[in-house]
Amino acid sequence: MTSDEIRETYLRFFEERDHRRLPSASLVPGALDPSVLLTTAGMQPLKPYFQGRESPPHPRLTSCQKCFRTVDIENIGVTARHLTCFEMLGNFSVGDYFKQGAVELAWELSTQGFGFDPEKVWVTVFEGDDALGLGPDEEAIDAWLSIGFPRERIVLLPRSENFWQAGDTGPCGPSSELYLDRGVTFGAPDDLPGGDNDRFLEFWNLVFMTYDQGPPSTLTPLPARNIDTGLGLNRLAAILQDVPSVFETDQFAPLIELGEQRSGRRYGADEATDRALRILADHTRGMTFLIADGVVPSNEDRGYVLRRIMRRAIFQGRRLGFEPGFLIAYAQRVRELMGGTYAELHREWAAIDRWV
Repeated sequence: MTSDEIRETYLRFFEERDHRRLPSASLVPGALDPSVLLTTAGMQPLKPYFQGRESPPHPRLTSCQKCFRTVDIENIGVTARHLTCFEMLGNFSVGDYFKQGAVELAWELSTQGFGFDPEKVWVTVFEGDDALGLGPDEEAIDAWLSIGFPRERIVLLPRSENFWQAGDTGPCGPSSELYLDRGVTFGAPDDLPGGDNDRFLEFWNLVFMTYDQGPPSTLTPLPARNIDTGLGLNRLAAILQDVPSVFETDQFAPLIELGEQRSGRRYGADEATDRALRILADHTRGMTFLIADGVVPSNEDRGYVLRRIMRRAIFQGRRLGFEPGFLIAYAQRVRELMGGTYAELHREWAAIDRWV
């Protein structure tokens, strides 16, 4: 299944279940959300709906949101799953269905729509947190048990893993994550979901958006109980295309191939070359999307983020022996790969060409 087919399968599934499809918002958050420099999650454009400040166009929504995160930038090229720029599929309920509905929909699409073997799926649930004054999420556990999911594959994890928040303040809540067990060839027999391993690949996060966090660990109930889910399209593509990492999927393989052609080196030959080619693929893709959304290189804020990933890409290109001016070739390849879905890559090409 191609990445385009994954995107359409997901969005169409939820449209058929009374969800309104929304276009991706910009990577530059709206002026009313100063909590982050860049859009890091599918729910961020929807925060006014969850907080009750605005009425949603429909109680049930679905989208494929382009996102950008730098918190894991040092892991790019090292792990099989980390990216700075990625697509996040999501389904959202604003005061409509809650935990039971979210679990049932996720299970149906995972097993029937995407064909996962039910025996290879594990889930994690919030174990509770004394500082927050919350106990284990028994309601989520009961929801999973009600659909026949075995209790022995439900793992309770702490706040750091299963309590989601977009920043220090704002909408938040406990979560339940779905993992695929890829087998001991990707890890060890005693690995578990939530650990630092590649055996269990998290592919879907169901956030039960219940609270608004003010001061640290101070929770106020939101006007309604909401659902905010996030499924990483690129991670899911790695699973469904049966490749070791996101960098071998159909969105990234052509960028890796471009690096091979320019360097004369072969991907898979050695660890250092692989990491350099992966960083180039990730960072130049992120660079292209950021400029298309109006970000320009600078020494401040989101402009500095762009400048940083461009410099990191240039450094890796030089290590591989690239001739100067190679960034534009990567940007052109990104436009070829993603321009059919994201028209801004064509519309803002003059700006991309100027800054690259």
